Amino acid sequence: SAIDIFRNNYSGLLFIKPLGDSHRVLFITETGIKIFDMEFFRTGDFRVHYCLEAMNRKSVIKALGNDMTLMLYNIPENGKTKIMQEKGTGKMIIKSKDSNGTRYCTINDKTGKVDELIRTGAFTNKLNIRFFSTSGEEPDSILISHYNLKLKIHLTKLNDN
Repeated sequence: SAIDIFRNNYSGLLFIKPLGDSHRVLFITETGIKIFDMEFFRTGDFRVHYCLEAMNRKSVIKALGNDMTLMLYNIPENGKTKIMQEKGTGKMIIKSKDSNGTRYCTINDKTGKVDELIRTGAFTNKLNIRFFSTSGEEPDSILISHYNLKLKIHLTKLNDN
Protein backbone atom coordinates (compact mmCIF):
# COMPACT_ATOMS: atom_id res chain seq x y z
CA SER A 1 0.00 0.00 0.00
CA ALA A 2 1.16 3.53 -0.69
CA ILE A 3 0.00 7.05 0.12
CA ASP A 4 1.24 10.07 -1.86
CA ILE A 5 0.45 13.30 -0.04
CA PHE A 6 1.83 16.61 -1.31
CA ARG A 7 5.52 15.74 -1.92
CA ASN A 8 5.70 12.85 0.56
CA ASN A 9 5.33 9.16 -0.20
CA TYR A 10 4.53 6.59 2.49
CA SER A 11 4.45 2.88 1.77
CA GLY A 12 3.56 0.12 4.16
CA LEU A 13 0.70 -1.99 5.39
CA LEU A 14 -2.91 -0.95 5.91
CA PHE A 15 -4.83 -3.05 8.43
CA ILE A 16 -8.63 -2.92 8.53
CA LYS A 17 -10.38 -4.52 11.50
CA PRO A 18 -14.20 -4.70 11.74
CA LEU A 19 -15.44 -3.86 15.25
CA GLY A 20 -19.21 -4.35 15.00
CA ASP A 21 -20.58 -0.88 14.18
CA SER A 22 -17.18 0.51 13.16
CA HIS A 23 -13.89 -0.31 11.44
CA ARG A 24 -10.44 0.43 12.87
CA VAL A 25 -7.85 1.31 10.20
CA LEU A 26 -4.12 1.36 10.94
CA PHE A 27 -1.42 2.30 8.45
CA ILE A 28 2.22 1.52 9.31
CA THR A 29 5.43 1.58 7.26
CA GLU A 30 7.53 -1.51 6.54
CA THR A 31 9.85 -0.41 9.36
CA GLY A 32 6.97 -0.26 11.86
CA ILE A 33 6.40 3.50 12.03
CA LYS A 34 2.72 4.27 12.61
CA ILE A 35 1.36 6.78 10.07
CA PHE A 36 -2.26 6.89 11.21
CA ASP A 37 -4.76 4.99 13.35
CA MET A 38 -8.40 5.91 12.78
CA GLU A 39 -11.83 4.47 13.51
CA PHE A 40 -14.69 4.81 11.02
CA PHE A 41 -18.40 4.53 11.77
CA ARG A 42 -21.29 3.62 9.49
CA THR A 43 -22.86 7.03 10.25
CA GLY A 44 -19.98 8.74 8.38
CA ASP A 45 -18.26 9.90 11.55
CA PHE A 46 -14.66 9.00 12.31
CA ARG A 47 -12.25 9.25 15.21
CA VAL A 48 -8.51 9.88 14.95
CA HIS A 49 -6.57 7.80 17.47
CA TYR A 50 -3.20 8.85 16.04
CA CYS A 51 -1.80 10.69 13.02
CA LEU A 52 1.83 11.34 12.11
CA GLU A 53 2.65 15.02 12.62
CA ALA A 54 3.64 15.52 8.96
CA MET A 55 0.12 14.46 7.87
CA ASN A 56 -1.79 15.95 10.79
CA ARG A 57 -3.48 18.77 8.87
CA LYS A 58 -7.18 19.44 9.05
CA SER A 59 -7.67 19.08 5.27
CA VAL A 60 -5.71 15.81 5.11
CA ILE A 61 -7.51 14.30 8.13
CA LYS A 62 -10.90 15.24 6.66
CA ALA A 63 -9.96 13.81 3.25
CA LEU A 64 -8.65 10.55 4.77
CA GLY A 65 -11.78 10.27 6.90
CA ASN A 66 -14.11 10.81 3.95
CA ASP A 67 -12.08 8.47 1.70
CA MET A 68 -12.00 5.56 4.11
CA THR A 69 -15.65 6.01 5.11
CA LEU A 70 -16.69 5.96 1.45
CA MET A 71 -14.48 2.95 0.72
CA LEU A 72 -15.79 0.96 3.72
CA TYR A 73 -19.46 2.00 3.51
CA ASN A 74 -20.15 2.46 -0.23
CA ILE A 75 -23.87 3.19 -0.09
CA PRO A 76 -25.25 5.25 2.81
CA GLU A 77 -27.96 3.71 4.96
CA ASN A 78 -29.83 6.98 5.24
CA GLY A 79 -30.31 9.64 2.63
CA LYS A 80 -31.86 9.78 -0.81
CA THR A 81 -30.75 7.13 -3.29
CA LYS A 82 -31.64 6.73 -6.93
CA ILE A 83 -30.83 3.67 -9.08
CA MET A 84 -29.97 4.34 -12.72
CA GLN A 85 -28.62 2.32 -15.64
CA GLU A 86 -25.77 3.66 -17.80
CA LYS A 87 -26.68 3.90 -21.47
CA GLY A 88 -24.53 1.75 -23.73
CA THR A 89 -22.81 -0.35 -21.05
CA GLY A 90 -25.85 -1.29 -18.98
CA LYS A 91 -23.95 -0.80 -15.72
CA MET A 92 -26.06 -0.06 -12.68
CA ILE A 93 -25.28 3.24 -10.92
CA ILE A 94 -26.56 4.13 -7.47
CA LYS A 95 -26.70 7.88 -6.90
CA SER A 96 -27.02 9.16 -3.35
CA LYS A 97 -26.70 12.48 -1.55
CA ASP A 98 -25.41 13.23 1.92
CA SER A 99 -23.83 16.15 3.77
CA ASN A 100 -20.51 15.67 1.87
CA GLY A 101 -22.05 15.94 -1.61
CA THR A 102 -23.29 13.47 -4.20
CA ARG A 103 -21.81 10.01 -4.64
CA TYR A 104 -22.12 7.66 -7.58
CA CYS A 105 -21.55 3.95 -7.02
CA THR A 106 -21.03 1.90 -10.20
CA ILE A 107 -21.88 -1.78 -9.86
CA ASN A 108 -20.30 -4.41 -12.12
CA ASP A 109 -23.20 -6.17 -13.88
CA LYS A 110 -21.35 -9.52 -14.03
CA THR A 111 -20.10 -9.77 -10.43
CA GLY A 112 -22.56 -7.52 -8.58
CA LYS A 113 -19.56 -5.86 -6.86
CA VAL A 114 -18.64 -2.18 -6.69
CA ASP A 115 -16.35 -1.09 -9.57
CA GLU A 116 -16.07 2.62 -8.93
CA LEU A 117 -17.13 5.32 -6.48
CA ILE A 118 -17.20 8.99 -7.41
CA ARG A 119 -17.88 11.83 -4.98
CA THR A 120 -18.78 15.19 -6.47
CA GLY A 121 -19.00 18.62 -4.91
CA ALA A 122 -21.06 21.58 -6.00
CA PHE A 123 -19.28 22.05 -9.35
CA THR A 124 -16.56 19.41 -9.80
CA ASN A 125 -15.55 15.83 -9.03
CA LYS A 126 -13.74 15.63 -5.72
CA LEU A 127 -12.82 11.98 -5.42
CA ASN A 128 -12.61 8.77 -7.41
CA ILE A 129 -12.22 5.28 -5.90
CA ARG A 130 -11.62 2.40 -8.32
CA PHE A 131 -11.76 -1.26 -7.31
CA PHE A 132 -9.71 -3.71 -9.40
CA SER A 133 -10.23 -7.49 -9.25
CA THR A 134 -8.70 -10.26 -11.32
CA SER A 135 -10.85 -12.98 -9.76
CA GLY A 136 -14.19 -11.17 -9.80
CA GLU A 137 -14.50 -11.58 -6.02
CA GLU A 138 -12.78 -9.32 -3.48
CA PRO A 139 -10.74 -6.45 -4.95
CA ASP A 140 -7.03 -7.09 -5.51
CA SER A 141 -6.27 -3.39 -5.45
CA ILE A 142 -7.99 -0.07 -4.80
CA LEU A 143 -6.94 3.32 -6.15
CA ILE A 144 -8.18 6.47 -4.41
CA SER A 145 -7.55 9.70 -6.35
CA HIS A 146 -8.41 13.29 -5.45
CA TYR A 147 -9.05 16.03 -7.98
CA ASN A 148 -8.56 19.05 -5.72
CA LEU A 149 -5.96 17.78 -3.21
CA LYS A 150 -2.55 16.23 -3.87
CA LEU A 151 -3.53 12.95 -2.24
CA LYS A 152 -3.43 9.53 -3.90
CA ILE A 153 -3.79 6.19 -2.10
CA HIS A 154 -3.01 2.86 -3.76
CA LEU A 155 -3.96 -0.26 -1.80
CA THR A 156 -2.89 -3.73 -2.88
CA LYS A 157 -4.20 -6.90 -1.23
CA LEU A 158 -1.54 -9.21 0.20
CA ASN A 159 -1.70 -12.87 -0.77
CA ASP A 160 -3.45 -15.11 1.74
CA ASN A 161 -0.45 -17.46 1.81
